[in-house]
Amino acid sequence: MNNKYLLVVISILLLACTAIGTPTPTPGPAGGLGIGTIFGVVTDAATGAPIAGATVTCEHFSYTSNEELRCNRSTVTDQDGKFLFENIFFHDTDTITLTVNTSGYDATTFRQGFFTQPFFEANMELTPTGLPPSNTADGPTIANCPMFLANNFWNARADSLPVHPLSDAWIESIGRDEGFHMDFGSGEWDGGPIGIPFNVVAGSTVPKYDPEFYYPDESDPGPYPIPENPNIEYGSDHHILVVDTDTCTLFETYDMSFDNGQWFGGSGAIWDLNENTLRPETWTSADAAGLPILPGLVRYDEIAAGEIKHALRFTVEDTAGYVWPARHQTSDPQDGIPPLGARFRLKADYDISGFPPEMQILLQAFKTYGIVLADNGSDWYVNGAPDERWDNDMLHLLDVLTGDDFETVDTSVLMVDVDSGEVR
Repeated sequence: MNNKYLLVVISILLLACTAIGTPTPTPGPAGGLGIGTIFGVVTDAATGAPIAGATVTCEHFSYTSNEELRCNRSTVTDQDGKFLFENIFFHDTDTITLTVNTSGYDATTFRQGFFTQPFFEANMELTPTGLPPSNTADGPTIANCPMFLANNFWNARADSLPVHPLSDAWIESIGRDEGFHMDFGSGEWDGGPIGIPFNVVAGSTVPKYDPEFYYPDESDPGPYPIPENPNIEYGSDHHILVVDTDTCTLFETYDMSFDNGQWFGGSGAIWDLNENTLRPETWTSADAAGLPILPGLVRYDEIAAGEIKHALRFTVEDTAGYVWPARHQTSDPQDGIPPLGARFRLKADYDISGFPPEMQILLQAFKTYGIVLADNGSDWYVNGAPDERWDNDMLHLLDVLTGDDFETVDTSVLMVDVDSGEVR
């Protein structure tokens, strides 16, 4: 071909590429979701007003080798506090971190991973420098100790969260027509109390032990305060949950037994109830999901008080992988199988008016705060603490609930940092 014509052809091709505008991602492994955007609004945590001129920096771990499609860049919020990053290539195992800085405010960081769609919204609040964070609001308590801070995942409302794109698949996996069961009550079943009991002690007054765990590498070192003849879960899991009111510390252990002056168990976890700290990544706790158990239990005292102000814990038979704030899995991620840490809620239009007032309190909690998938067990079993005040016949009225009455919510919009239980 004549060199003159060759140059013309090359010029036309270059003009065509320029007209396309959006670079093409380098082919990568399965899981690519396409090109999308990251957007959000930055506001003042004290007033709710938008913050203009804040610097938003994006750091992107991605499978694409095309640097132009990674979100490694900065932008500035407009007069309405809005920001936008465009032409970002998303892979389902990416991790994206946003950091916001501006004069007069404490910096804040938002991290998102495990995408299901090629975009996400990150609305962030900045706390004015010197103003304490609003984490001491009226949240659930036990014996004057908080059940974690008011801005903890367990205490966050779920009624306004978006429906998760995999909701239908996960509901089908567990059982759309499968009935619910309140796995707690009064009296005994099969020779023992019904539910997961807990102990409230002044730690300085009870013996301390260093249990021998068969998962020591994922257990917190003791000592653990364990009273004589503690309340211990009847059945296979043998959990011992202890709140030390001297320090507002929660001690949870799994598969516990006592022999010749020594406690033995599977694993143990220690939680400061005044913090939002999560377990180290991939660590179990006394629970399969690596989450604390006690803040997710239904307690009769809450029914008596007229309100449950936190999410509740439930089990299903098959789980795959885990999502924030869970830290541990029992099997690898699998399409269509719900992960540990997934959160579900009773649909807003479910009519609860025909139930007894005590059950309406519980049903409203299902709507407002939802239920968190925390362990492998029977499908749709909701966990609570035994109490002689429960009316077992009344609890069985909730057996009419089925998976079809619930939907999965996307809690990723709550996450401040993947390593913290704090919510925005």
